[in-house]
Amino acid sequence: MKFNFGWLTNNLGLKLISLLLAIGFWYYAVGEESIEVTLMVPLEIRLPSPKLRVSKSSAEGIKITLQSPRQLVPQLSAAKISATHEVAGVEKTGDYSFNLSARDFSIPYPEVRVTKIFPSFVTISIDELITKKLLIDPDLVGDPAIGYRVDAVAIELDPNAILVEGPKTILEKLDKIKTEPIQLVGRVRSFRRSVRVANPPEIRILGEGVSDVQIPIIAEFADQEMKGLAVKPLGSPAPERYAILVEDKVITIIKGPKPLLEKLNPKDILVYVNIEGLKEGYYEIPVTVLLPTDLSLKGDPPTVLVRIRKIE
Repeated sequence: MKFNFGWLTNNLGLKLISLLLAIGFWYYAVGEESIEVTLMVPLEIRLPSPKLRVSKSSAEGIKITLQSPRQLVPQLSAAKISATHEVAGVEKTGDYSFNLSARDFSIPYPEVRVTKIFPSFVTISIDELITKKLLIDPDLVGDPAIGYRVDAVAIELDPNAILVEGPKTILEKLDKIKTEPIQLVGRVRSFRRSVRVANPPEIRILGEGVSDVQIPIIAEFADQEMKGLAVKPLGSPAPERYAILVEDKVITIIKGPKPLLEKLNPKDILVYVNIEGLKEGYYEIPVTVLLPTDLSLKGDPPTVLVRIRKIE
């Protein structure tokens, strides 16, 4: 059997053009095929008056479904798609609601259409924008070294207050505004630090928002009882007389910074009684206590009984 393939070669040029057109139409159809893409878009709400502010919104972001040609899908994720709704006719504070539509969305490609919006119904609270002066409150974090503390009364701030702008319902509840955290861990000395004022949500700081803070660190004071401190006589009694300490040890209470008290040794304390010029007899005399710097005696000094006798 013989096959005739002549039909393949008849009108070959026309057949090739038809094939190329078919392939072109197929690529065009594939390129024009539409698919759905879902994105999250931030919502911006514009108010008619600069004295008004949105203090609360039921939706910060909007989920939209887009119908897009296939070839544009890779560009959509990087495209600047935004949602902006203008609230008109509002002159006072309160709660307001509105519906979002495709007109509220800015899409850089005309071929892309918005098909679904969620949520499409949004409720907002509109508040009056006011200016208020707030005291600056240093945010102290952690504790100084053991035996030390912050002298809160002596903290200095320059400036100690700042002007802020924000919704009236929020600022009416505030008297102070925190700084950024100031670390105290392990501190044993006072220090100065320039810190920024923390910026709470919905509040705008007017000015530089920086304060120079002086934090005084002081040692904690305590008492410590010292027993068995030896008393030494100082001076000489009257001629041909000598002294006998009936009591030669005393108990004292020392006060001062905790770290110093913890290191205090009885050898660091000098206790003496002045017997200069005393005549024969018994004397109850307060002792003198010499202590290291920054330590002091609590209460009255103890007394010792001294006997002065004539030399036989």
